[in-house]
Amino acid sequence: MTATVRVYYHSSVTTAPVDAASGRYSTDSVPLLKQPYLGREVLSATTSGEVRTAGAPAGTRLARIQVQEGKTATFEVDPGINRAQEADDLSPTISGEQIVECGPGWKFGFKEYVVA
Repeated sequence: MTATVRVYYHSSVTTAPVDAASGRYSTDSVPLLKQPYLGREVLSATTSGEVRTAGAPAGTRLARIQVQEGKTATFEVDPGINRAQEADDLSPTISGEQIVECGPGWKFGFKEYVVA
């Protein structure tokens, strides 16, 4: 079994104006990830061992992680400073999409997690 994991690297969050008078919003803007993204990676996570990203490009501040629909993965963040924890069954889990803080050169490790 495998779970496809996509990672997109972004430089920041920006805002888009909205019409607060429309009644749909209670604010004058909404946050969005700044486009275009700086880089992307696609990995195939399995239950047999961790797969790791190559590293976030220069200028990265955020990573948008997407896990294949219906799948769950465990993950670990490696900022490159004495942190080499591999993703295992005790690591945090992710399913769907999540935005994570990160920086240039940071790596992510993933392992498929089968929910019983």
